[in-house]
Amino acid sequence: MAQGTCSRGAGKWKASVLYCGMHINAKGALTSGYDQDLKLKLPYLAYLLQSEDTNILIDTGTSERFLVDGKAWGGCPADAGSKYLLASLEKKGVKPDDIDLIIYTHLHNDHAGNCNLFPTTKSIAQAAEWQGLNNPVFAEQMRRDYDLEVIPILKSNPNFLTIDGDLDLMEGVRLLKTPGHTRGSQSVVVNTTAGLRVFVGDQFHLPCCCFPWMTQMKDCDGVTHQITPAPSNWPTIPGSLVYDYYSYYESADRIKAILPEMDPGYIVCGHDPDLLHREL
Repeated sequence: MAQGTCSRGAGKWKASVLYCGMHINAKGALTSGYDQDLKLKLPYLAYLLQSEDTNILIDTGTSERFLVDGKAWGGCPADAGSKYLLASLEKKGVKPDDIDLIIYTHLHNDHAGNCNLFPTTKSIAQAAEWQGLNNPVFAEQMRRDYDLEVIPILKSNPNFLTIDGDLDLMEGVRLLKTPGHTRGSQSVVVNTTAGLRVFVGDQFHLPCCCFPWMTQMKDCDGVTHQITPAPSNWPTIPGSLVYDYYSYYESADRIKAILPEMDPGYIVCGHDPDLLHREL
């Protein structure tokens, strides 16, 4: 395998789930039109990739400063903040100074909120996402999608880098531009020790968004819930937070084209509670 490329097989990267807190939300907010009345405890997640000599963090979770009276985006009851990310890293024997690289799938408040813990760490986001953070459209402002307090923090990081498009980053790690949820979302394609995994951020909040035929899902407590499948001809179930539907569907196809087979185990979603109960 040439350096900087991804195959469909196993690689050197050990992938771990980092719990960054939780919020209670209606499933229908993430799968528009389906199970509107089903309230679920959903996690905020980040991910750690480790090789023998490198620690990569995918996203940084949400910050406690973004919670108001115990509520997060959309008035959802929430318990989250930097203490959860730090505790999750500590369980892996890692401190913030041990992180060599941060990859941001996008810069929403719940994915870039703890960037202040890594003031000089090399960090990568898509240029279009940086532009979106600095100039959100009115709907994004109303929803408080972005935490504008991270702008000066990222600006002051001399190693914060923006790219435009796909990038073969290093052996077994490739960045794939997948706009739709936001104008500059990206996915991270990784050859993990367990095989190919695609970290999709919130392009798909939950696996059932990507695979609409699913009939069950777990919550943060491991409780299994019956969910409503979409018709068999539906390619995805988009959520209520989509910046550009045309880009969303194109990005969904880009991600699915990489998968060896249409199996939810290959994708790693931004708020999938099942990841708290199994290995990647």
